[in-house]
Amino acid sequence: MSSPDRRTFIASALALGAPAVHALGANECLNIGLIGSGNRGRTISTECVKAGHNIVAVADVAKFRHDFIIGELAKVRGPKPAIYDDYRELLDHKGLDAVIIATPDHHHKEQLLAAMAAGKHAYCEKPLSHSIEQGKEMVTAVRKAKKIVQVGNQRHSGEHWARCKDVIQSGDFGDLVWVKVWDCRNWLKRDPFAPPKTFDEAQQKGVNWEAFLGTAKKVSFDPVRYWAWRWYWDYAGGLLTDIGAHQLDIVQWLGGVEMPKSVTANGGTYHFKHWETPDVVHGVWDYGKFTATFAVEFINGYDGVGATFYGTKQTLQCDADPGGMIRLYDTIDKFSSTMKPKAEWKVENETPLHVRNWLSAVKDNKDPSSPIELGHRVITAAHLANVAYRTGKKVVWDAAKEQIVSG
Repeated sequence: MSSPDRRTFIASALALGAPAVHALGANECLNIGLIGSGNRGRTISTECVKAGHNIVAVADVAKFRHDFIIGELAKVRGPKPAIYDDYRELLDHKGLDAVIIATPDHHHKEQLLAAMAAGKHAYCEKPLSHSIEQGKEMVTAVRKAKKIVQVGNQRHSGEHWARCKDVIQSGDFGDLVWVKVWDCRNWLKRDPFAPPKTFDEAQQKGVNWEAFLGTAKKVSFDPVRYWAWRWYWDYAGGLLTDIGAHQLDIVQWLGGVEMPKSVTANGGTYHFKHWETPDVVHGVWDYGKFTATFAVEFINGYDGVGATFYGTKQTLQCDADPGGMIRLYDTIDKFSSTMKPKAEWKVENETPLHVRNWLSAVKDNKDPSSPIELGHRVITAAHLANVAYRTGKKVVWDAAKEQIVSG
């Protein structure tokens, strides 16, 4: 584990700023460490190996995950990584160039700041932060360290969305007046974050619960909290931040705006009674030029995942799942089955694109498609909706001062 002297160095490095990075050779492989080896950590790390880079070290607070990730990396012919219980030890791994941070949200700030102080590039999974204030600190630390950081808003690496932006910003589309985004899933048949039957006493004893809690309030070990941490306020922001990181990204990016003027939200916990955060929630964001609405629930999957952009001349309908179709209609009339789209194109799997964009950005010493400021702006919009939901008030945001002025 890192010594007290190392922690002093981390604080000093953040204050002074790390040396500027230099571009790597075109054929040079990156040595990458993985912090958090759950599903997203597995997905991102194996994509790095497929792209020709090495996962040389893994840190996770749960011992049962160690063998799992070694096996997953072996499937894509990656080298066997060194295993650490503490991410701070991983940051000392010799020859390490970069890290993937795929831990619960409440750990992101501490781990990203430590990575910056250690001089490592980073891929930080979404949602970037656990609060607006944390996000501000993270932006400052990344820019002082002068390292390449990709935030896991993978929609931003999809060329299909870039094409949507061109359409919406064209004169043919007219003025954008409303964006409707949604994510609806049927988790009644299977909850992927319910503790699995294999999570027996031996596996539970192998979880360093104190390390999992980190700076969160101290509570007794709870298998449900461990697996379903996304739905507890101590560790995350629920559906509004977990899914809003994607849906609000396309709202702001395609709509050509950076931050909302105000936000309202309501909903509740209607089915999954163990959730603290709402399992059905709707938000409304006023961007001045247009309004955006976001509906999300994991009880009934009938509507799937999608977005509709409403202009004064045209309408853009998007099925946002990989393989789904995006269709541009040259009309603002009520839809009928006889309507033919003016143009249509397919949604690609964005995660591999996003990982490769980060790897290229590190090697070329340039900002990736979702740099730290963008990730902060997107998740700030989601955090504001959580404030509105929890207070029951309309929240008014001063983007210049980065503060709530009412609500």
